[in-house]
Amino acid sequence: MIKDLRLHGNLGPVEFFALVGGASVESTYFYEETAFHIRFFSKGNEFTISKEGIHYKGTGGSFCEYMFGVEKPLKDMIKGEVSNRLIMFGAFLDEEESIVFTNDTEGSELFYRLFLQGNAVKNYYFFVSSDFRGEYKKRQKQILRSVGKFLKRTEFIGEGKDTELMNDFISELNEQKSTVFIFEIIHKENGEFYRAFEKFYSNERALTPQEELYLEDIVARYKIDNYQQERMKIDIMYKHPENRRVVDEYRDILLNSISKDSLELSEVARLRRLRTLSIRNNIPIVLFDTLDELLLRGKKLQEIKEPEYLKEARSILENLFFKDPSLKKHIINEDIVRLVKAKHRAHSHSDMGFEQVLLDTGKACDEIARETNDFSIFEEFSSIVTYFDRYDNVQALLSQIAFMENVDFTEDSLRSLIGNKKEFDKLDRGLFDEIAVKELLRNKYITAYGRKKINTISKGITKVSAGDASLRDVVAELKMIRDEERLYHHVHGALKERMRSFYPRLNTKEGRDEIREDIGRELAEEGFARKVPQKLFEKALLDLRKESFYLNHLLPIIVEKKDINLREDFLKNSGLDRFYIEIVEKEYFEDKGIDITTFEQIREGRELLEVTD
Repeated sequence: MIKDLRLHGNLGPVEFFALVGGASVESTYFYEETAFHIRFFSKGNEFTISKEGIHYKGTGGSFCEYMFGVEKPLKDMIKGEVSNRLIMFGAFLDEEESIVFTNDTEGSELFYRLFLQGNAVKNYYFFVSSDFRGEYKKRQKQILRSVGKFLKRTEFIGEGKDTELMNDFISELNEQKSTVFIFEIIHKENGEFYRAFEKFYSNERALTPQEELYLEDIVARYKIDNYQQERMKIDIMYKHPENRRVVDEYRDILLNSISKDSLELSEVARLRRLRTLSIRNNIPIVLFDTLDELLLRGKKLQEIKEPEYLKEARSILENLFFKDPSLKKHIINEDIVRLVKAKHRAHSHSDMGFEQVLLDTGKACDEIARETNDFSIFEEFSSIVTYFDRYDNVQALLSQIAFMENVDFTEDSLRSLIGNKKEFDKLDRGLFDEIAVKELLRNKYITAYGRKKINTISKGITKVSAGDASLRDVVAELKMIRDEERLYHHVHGALKERMRSFYPRLNTKEGRDEIREDIGRELAEEGFARKVPQKLFEKALLDLRKESFYLNHLLPIIVEKKDINLREDFLKNSGLDRFYIEIVEKEYFEDKGIDITTFEQIREGRELLEVTD
């Protein structure tokens, strides 16, 4: 038994298929043809295809797959499962997007407008032939109630499965005595361009110069206008699976904001993140710009008032809350590195903003876990936070070593640093040195001995990791530096005290040796087991002379002439510890009775005010 009929032909710029199914198909005479048109008809319905366009009359409508970027009714935008446009003959949408039916179901459309306002390549028309007697608008409502939901959601249209489309249409209509006519109208020239671009783009999501030339030849041959070209390109780029996941996520965020005056902080961060992923994955930015234009409707995205590194951190962490599970996997090592660097910048600027970002993210994860009883997002977030804990541990330990004198550095301390460095190295080989070692060495308040200890630890980690030294070797070397640092400060203090009364004796070698031995005896009584090395003594003496020169000659000039550069030049070239010099400066200002704000201005590098006694 014949189930359905199919008629295929060409007329003007289009290729068409006429499909007939349902009741009495085998005995249906349904078309007539002339040199200028072909007309399909049945019981008060007709559909005519000419060289210029189409003409229709009766109970039915048209449908097509939505192209990405076209204007959609808000109701269709909100429903993500709606993929097709449906228009019933004689019906229109009022201002509130409600359907209004009329009895005027006759109309016509030129091909130019049909493929411009509908799908650029393929559009469908249909009518339902039955024994219904009554107003057209009542019949149209019946048909829409039966097949409307199916036609707006079916994937058969985009997939070109016409037999399945007809079978399901008849099934949804559920009218045993009705005959269904579906007309598929294909723009041959646009179709050739669409298929070529789709084939080229699907490989690498980019076109070669040869492929560009091939497309230009099609455009020139058929005079396809720029607007139609762009519509088809954007639609193809959107449908690529790798692009579609990201773009749909972006669309859903904008849809959620339609009823709001502005987007939430987390939503803006998520949009930024998706645009970052688009660059990384070679997704055309025009897809996002198109959605902005359609859905924001003139509403501007409010700029987050945060430093750029915090915006970036928030955007990366928002990856955890994407609907598509595959997008959550886009937090890669490169992103973890950016997060660690963002935390480092916040730490360097004493900015608690990064901790607030983590707090916001953790709170959102906790809420999702409580609502869904799914702790996977929280676990993913916790695995990221582990790197921040490692950062905090490294910073705390190395900062103590760099800026404090009597800190014991043990083998466990070194073992912890080596373990953390290995984990950071898995992300980026240079990350540990950048956020821990180099940053400390650049700190202008690090002491000479602090610098020496950090360099020793850095080299020691490398040696231990390479098997060229043991943990004990490195710790022993650090202990020697720490003991020397203690000795230096005791010698420096004792020598400074003696310079007030024995300064002339320091001008001769014999006098210096006597004073060195004298200091050595004092230190022995305090528990120091060794003599004062001559080299260490000479360093302390030289540092004190530099200090004396600064206080007695340079500092008065700096205050008088407001010459901050002179001070910075001295600190840079003298080798004296900045923190110690600032203590000496403060004592100087207090002794001289100079306003303390002048000292603060010097320390902060601001322009000095006039100093008055």
